[in-house]
Order: sequence, then C-alpha cells, then structure tokens
Amino acid sequence: MNIIFIGARGAGKSKVSRSLSKQTEFPVVSTDSVVVYEAGGVPIPKFVEKSGWKAFRELEYSILQKLQGADGIILDCGGGILFDLDEAGNEIPSQRKLNLLRSFGRIVYLERGIEELIEKVKGDSTRPDLSKETSYRSILEKRLPIYQEAAHFKLNLSKLSKEEAAERILDWLGLKSK
Repeated sequence: MNIIFIGARGAGKSKVSRSLSKQTEFPVVSTDSVVVYEAGGVPIPKFVEKSGWKAFRELEYSILQKLQGADGIILDCGGGILFDLDEAGNEIPSQRKLNLLRSFGRIVYLERGIEELIEKVKGDSTRPDLSKETSYRSILEKRLPIYQEAAHFKLNLSKLSKEEAAERILDWLGLKSK
C-alpha cells in the first residue's frame, strides 16, 4: 500500500510525510524532488522558466507512470499534481494523473485555510511563480474543490502538529506506528 499526499503549497505535505515515514518506515518520495532529478538537477523555477508549465506537468505524469509498481511508499505530491494545461495554457483538472494516483495508493488531502496557505508561501523563492497574472488566492479557490474530490481521506492541519496528523492518518489506514 502507498500513501499519497495532495494539497496546496504550504499545506504541510512534506513535514507530515517525513513524520509518517518515521512512524511507518515507509520511504518518502517527493514528486518535486524527482522532477529536479529527472531535469538533471535543474531547480523547478528554472525548469518552468526554460521549458514551461506544460513540460513540467508532462514530467510529473511520466514520474507517476514510473511509480505505478511502487509498494510501501509515501508520495509527497507537488501542489499542482492534479492539474494539466489545456491548449490555451489554462490549468485544468488532470483525470489521467488522478486515475494513476488512485490506481496505486490511498490519497490523503492535507488542507489549511486559504489565508494560512497564502501566508505560508509568501516570498518563497524555492517555488516557481504559479502565474504572473493570477493571484495565489484565485488559484487556491479553483484547486481546493479538486483536491477535496480526489481524496480518499481529508485532514485539516490548522490545529494539528505533524505528529498528530501522522497518528490520525495511521488510525484511518488501520496501521500501527513502529
């Protein structure tokens, strides 16, 4: 069984993944780290600047295809994993990626309030600009319902420590911590 974390930038997916990994001994695979590896060590902002969002979303899809045979991992997905771009370059829900994710794991949506998320990612230069024209708020308003719909389990992290979140996920999955 694989545990897959989805949610917005700044939701806490990486921290909860690491905490859950300590309790389960499942290794964490970060889609964003694999993207950097597959891109030859090029940081994501530079990759997106050079190759565009469409190439980035295609690379995410190819990574998910490679992970289909995985068993016993925690997959820490980038915030846009459930999205692709249409012909005009607009972000749309990605049924192909969702189908892949559902085929090999249990999807956990880690959520926080919009204001909290905006505050957490302000000025983070390690993440590419989502869009020059669109505010993070409007992106979140479009994405949050898609995360909700995709998830097998939803957990609000606003008042939980990463350890408490990991415990709740283990309970939900019926797993014991090591």
